[in-house]
Amino acid sequence: MLLYVTAVVLGTVALVWGADRFVDGAAALARRLGVSPIIIGLTVVSFGTSLPELLVSVSATVMGHPDVAVGNVVGSNIANIGLILGAASLFRPLMVHGSLVRREYPLLIGVSVLAWLMARNGTFSRFEGLLLVAGLALFLAWMTVTAKQGAAEVLLQEASRADADPGKAPSPAKPVLHLIAGLIGLTAGSRFLVWGGVALARTFGVSELVIGLTLVALGTSLPELATSVAGAVKKQDDIAVGNVVGSNLFNTLAILGIPSLIRPLQVSAEAFHRDFPVMLFATLVLWPVCRSWRGRQGRVNRLEGGALLAGYLIYVGILLKP
Repeated sequence: MLLYVTAVVLGTVALVWGADRFVDGAAALARRLGVSPIIIGLTVVSFGTSLPELLVSVSATVMGHPDVAVGNVVGSNIANIGLILGAASLFRPLMVHGSLVRREYPLLIGVSVLAWLMARNGTFSRFEGLLLVAGLALFLAWMTVTAKQGAAEVLLQEASRADADPGKAPSPAKPVLHLIAGLIGLTAGSRFLVWGGVALARTFGVSELVIGLTLVALGTSLPELATSVAGAVKKQDDIAVGNVVGSNLFNTLAILGIPSLIRPLQVSAEAFHRDFPVMLFATLVLWPVCRSWRGRQGRVNRLEGGALLAGYLIYVGILLKP
């Protein structure tokens, strides 16, 4: 069993390290090639923070563990709202930008409902995967246009941190090395995490779905957790809150869509009837929490964040109950 735990720990560390290296390398290379910061923010940063989920779901699909792949996406979305947003708001109340509630949040609700409906027949087909990936392309195109009109959101703010010293143009060799090292770390980490997680599930008699919803989802959500907590501590509230909404959109569209293109992704009845509704409920709960009421700007205060965190812990407790 120690071998399996070691594989999970090493896999998680490799995923986090690989994602960080990949984002740094890709952003630096894009700047070197003269790519707009808008494009860097909307593609490199959003894609990079969700790379662990993507690589794990693709690896799980290829290795024949669809419950791990589906559980990883659904569990990550639930963890992003309950654990990450809840934990970040305990550091300080998080103010929510009105445009986030008006634009990206309704889109997240629609995409979440669409994914649940697609899962109704127990399979994400290749055609449905193609629709989800096409939706991602449309979303990125829309955000690019919106950002160029002066309404840039959290991803641009994240990207600006990577552009802190534009006077120093990195040599092209270093970004490429970071890209290669990041991809190696992500690939190896995803393999270790899936292998170790599945082995632990069999050892303790826990289903692969539950392992995907808890252990794997938590491991792949560490980059989002670090980003949101850092945003809260540095008083960059749009990063803390927008990171959750953006990551959940990306998870649903890309990380369910891309593995489905490789191989139709099976969805268990348990996941459809229990976990997808929990994901939808957690998403809907954000509406009364984040929207403005009677002149009060939308915010996630400590009490609301504590409730989100408690709800997540209760959900995990129910999953792990013998």
